[in-house]
Amino acid sequence: MRGRLDGCNDVVDSRQETDNIFRVKLGLDPTDRIIHARGHVHTPALESVRHIVNERVAGVPLAYLLGRADFDGNSFFVTRDVLIPRQDTEFLLRRGDWFIRDQIKPRRSMSMLDLGSGSGCVGISMALRHPRLEVVFIDISPAALEVARKNARLHGVEQRCQFLEGDWFEPLDRRDRFDLILCNPPYITRRNDPLLEKSVRDHEPRLALFLNEDPREFFFRLGRSAVSHLRTGGLFAVEVGYDTGWPAREALDKLKSLERVQGVHDFNGTERVIWGLRR
Repeated sequence: MRGRLDGCNDVVDSRQETDNIFRVKLGLDPTDRIIHARGHVHTPALESVRHIVNERVAGVPLAYLLGRADFDGNSFFVTRDVLIPRQDTEFLLRRGDWFIRDQIKPRRSMSMLDLGSGSGCVGISMALRHPRLEVVFIDISPAALEVARKNARLHGVEQRCQFLEGDWFEPLDRRDRFDLILCNPPYITRRNDPLLEKSVRDHEPRLALFLNEDPREFFFRLGRSAVSHLRTGGLFAVEVGYDTGWPAREALDKLKSLERVQGVHDFNGTERVIWGLRR
């Protein structure tokens, strides 16, 4: 099996993927596989593994085939209706975490909006880190909201979560206010972007991937709506791509209601998050 994965361009670490497949589908870690090397494997289970390998070789992301992905040290349920959680998004999580620890009095309850929530990994991870945080999730996809709801239930935070279906801020009442708004919007501007992996382009939801308008106009409109739903001193932070960081910063800089607009860089020096505070 590992030999077949070695020949797949999308597979970075065939050993790790093989371990994940056996652990999730057969309940066997590497040591178990050695111990039971000559044991009998139930045929349907073996067929399931073979199907996963065939699909993986064809380019389907492993997270979709296993129905799970790791993020911030936890496992999340995923389907093809949501983006696969990635380490890059942890910079968005980190900015929200810093804000709560530095800006908000620890004894009072807190509220957060996870905008364009997808699997819910951002809002749920924040809720796990901060027991007094209540989170509203908004997504235009009812299937994605169902995934987020299932993940909230899986991690025991469902009672502090609310799920709203709609386009960006549309489901909110104009009086709704939050302490922080975190958003991972579509930000890939070119479908033929040479840095975009083929498996991502071919299999992940396009609505969540591609930005089909001028980035500056999009981020300005998003930021303008965000500040109207932030409490004074509240945080708005948005994830960006390698070529949308400067348009997002330029757009948010134009908003008089936001101050201290700046970026968070990853370990390679690429801007991953643009954020500002409500005046």
